[in-house]
Amino acid sequence: MSCGKDGSFVPTQQETIYKVEPAKQEGYSYEFTKRKCTTGKQEFETFIKACNGLKNESLNNECAAESREELFETSQCPGNFT
Repeated sequence: MSCGKDGSFVPTQQETIYKVEPAKQEGYSYEFTKRKCTTGKQEFETFIKACNGLKNESLNNECAAESREELFETSQCPGNFT
């Protein structure tokens, strides 16, 4: 507003405030069952831990290596499976 002119401020759009629930941490899990073995259900708190879990033979009862490698690759885990 400048001096000497009549006028008033026109309110612009009012700011909207949203209440948003905090983001919940996602979990990661997998389970592979083959004819003679199972990995058991494996659960992880982070993507990187899940990727590392896929590579761990003893954790997975030395089971389903090909399926675990495929999931590792299709999930775009960093590094190499072997």
